Amino acid sequence: MEEERQPGILDRAVELLAHVMDSLGLNGRRLRWKWERRRIKLREAGVRGQVMMRSAKAKHKMCRECRSLVERSASECPECGASMAGVSVPGPGRLLSNLFPGITAATSLIMLVNGFWFVIMMMAQIKSGSGGLGFDGEFLVRFGSGLSRAVALSDGQIAGGEWWRWVTPIFLHGGLIHFGFNSYVLLQLGPIVEEIYGTERYWVIYLSCGISGSLVSQVPRFVNTVGASGAIMGLMGLLLVYGWRRGGAFGESLKSSMIRFGVYILIFSLLMGQGIDHFNHAGGFACGAVMALVVPPTTVRDRGAGALWSVLSVAGVILVMISFYKVAMAAR
Repeated sequence: MEEERQPGILDRAVELLAHVMDSLGLNGRRLRWKWERRRIKLREAGVRGQVMMRSAKAKHKMCRECRSLVERSASECPECGASMAGVSVPGPGRLLSNLFPGITAATSLIMLVNGFWFVIMMMAQIKSGSGGLGFDGEFLVRFGSGLSRAVALSDGQIAGGEWWRWVTPIFLHGGLIHFGFNSYVLLQLGPIVEEIYGTERYWVIYLSCGISGSLVSQVPRFVNTVGASGAIMGLMGLLLVYGWRRGGAFGESLKSSMIRFGVYILIFSLLMGQGIDHFNHAGGFACGAVMALVVPPTTVRDRGAGALWSVLSVAGVILVMISFYKVAMAAR
């Protein structure tokens, strides 16, 4: 039996206030009831927090098909043979997905990287004495924006045209509104793609679409660009073509949703006016559409293909790490 909770200072204060209200002919009983309800909610929130932390530290993950506990490194369930792609793995990604239900493993990690760099950039801007919710062009260049041609910065340093600027802009944003809008769309589309294609394929598709958007934007012209928009538009193109090819109620619903998202983004682009990189959007969207034609969903079980996508996903992580290392070296 649960031990009776000893009343604290706030409990005594509420009881005293309720007693005074009763003496004055007011409804002290209602105050006691409200406070008890509040205590229950706080206690439940504490329990949920403990469960979230234990879940993030767990050594196993759960199969979605047979509900068996599986080693966190397993690619398929040893009990039923189901693919473990897209299953949340213990760690920071699972903690974030617990805090924001519906966020899947890769989506949560992409959000963490985007959020980390946005916070770092905000802190650097505050430290420099600048204000505002956006970043100026030279500031973005020093953090790895997609500057397509070499130019001289205010301190005489030459920057621009480096290959790694095709990668780093995918995880940078020009301001709070830009970051917030892209994050919202990513949270809507990312979990759907990860559920259909699995974590490894989703990550490779996302990165490929982002790089394609950067190439289409930077190669033919002089531009300084940032944002996950190319990668996100790639997810939209992927789901649009996937829904068209699959057909049926689910496919038609998915296709209609992507068309609706496209209209929203078009309206948002028109409202924002200048500063929208349509080349980046087009390059990412086209890459996603092509990916939907050549990349099989996770329903196709092939050990060799699974190993290949695992290698590609790790290579993508290494590519991103090297690219940001280049940013750090360029800033020295």
